[in-house]
Amino acid sequence: MHAASRQKLIGFATMFLSSSLMGGIGAFARYIEAPGIFISFCRNLAGLILMTLIFVAGHKYVKFKGFRMTPAIIFSGVFLGLLSGLYVMSTQMTTLANAAFLIYTGPIYSTILASIFLKEPFTKVTAFSLSSVFVGCLLIIGIINYASGEGLSVSLDLDPQYFAGNMVALASGVAYGLFLFISRYRTDVDSDLRAHTNFIFAVITLGILVIAIRPDLSGMTARGWIVLVIAAFVTGAAAFYFLTVASKILLAGELATISYQETIMATILGIVLFSEGITGMQMLGGALIIFGGLAQILFSTRKTRPAGIATAEDPLTEGLVAQR
Repeated sequence: MHAASRQKLIGFATMFLSSSLMGGIGAFARYIEAPGIFISFCRNLAGLILMTLIFVAGHKYVKFKGFRMTPAIIFSGVFLGLLSGLYVMSTQMTTLANAAFLIYTGPIYSTILASIFLKEPFTKVTAFSLSSVFVGCLLIIGIINYASGEGLSVSLDLDPQYFAGNMVALASGVAYGLFLFISRYRTDVDSDLRAHTNFIFAVITLGILVIAIRPDLSGMTARGWIVLVIAAFVTGAAAFYFLTVASKILLAGELATISYQETIMATILGIVLFSEGITGMQMLGGALIIFGGLAQILFSTRKTRPAGIATAEDPLTEGLVAQR
């Protein structure tokens, strides 16, 4: 296998692992008596602690010598914090289906932005794969339903009482898309270094929100704190680290198609841990996500990146596109 194809496979495997781990936060959260914004803060704080330990143990802080801090580095961390923080806030302000649908518009935004500003190829295969996984996502989370005698229906709730929550959920989707997009800048930066800085600025961003909101933690039990620590390191530190690594290897469209794997893992955990049922439409949705992801993987590993595709150093200091 060609070296470029092997690298792509590593990227896809890393992104698959990341999205699978992130899909577990819903299951963990059921055992945590803390508000979602505090859980999000702890997920990123766990990542910062983990990266600090890795850097200290491996004497890796030398990597910061000569490192150029630019807006793209800062904002990728800010958007990492916002995508998780705003999403969990929205789940408490609108329906779960609305919140899930609106955050998963993010990968579509990133694919479009990368195609326009980074000149990343948006092929027919990518369009097909992304359409397949997005429709699959709508089926799994229940936005698209089918009932005998009633046919297909769309259950996106636009009730005015959910307006604020829907806007927060939409903002989380925008933050998700911008994170994936901006992560495609400064791919010259070492993955460990990029993950470390991502966690630093995510913690700062969410720390400000936590101070402003002052979440009530009086109901937290000993079990809740234990589960929170485990969830923070598994669905936060590990998941976000692998996401950073994958974003260095894969194009925005490739990242997008695999990101929807998260909904499959969340559904599986619901069935295994909470005996939740699964409908035929949800099974079809999972099949579409798997099919779309596999189609993108097969295409990407067979086709090497064309020469001359531009990668950007930093959109705010170097211009939108800079040739490496």
